[in-house]
Amino acid sequence: MSVFKETLETKRVIFNVKLELAERLEKAKEEAKCFGKKLDVDSAIDKALEKFLKKVEKKMQELGKELRIYSKTYPDSTDTLNDNSEGHFQSQFDRN
Repeated sequence: MSVFKETLETKRVIFNVKLELAERLEKAKEEAKCFGKKLDVDSAIDKALEKFLKKVEKKMQELGKELRIYSKTYPDSTDTLNDNSEGHFQSQFDRN
């Protein structure tokens, strides 16, 4: 068992939350402080973002597969999106 806490790299991110949630969080922090405790909000946010990002990444993979299938099925379509060398999709209208 280590006696030293492992330091993880973090990045400060600012985003908006519903006013009611922010007020409840502040109240909970104050109440925890009265008991000499500190809320571990960072871990809760990390878990929620991890769950959200897994859903996003899965959806993006599905969309990418759909675009590839569509472009193979309809190669001459004028509104087909194609994968360019940078991994971004672009319309045939955008090509020179």
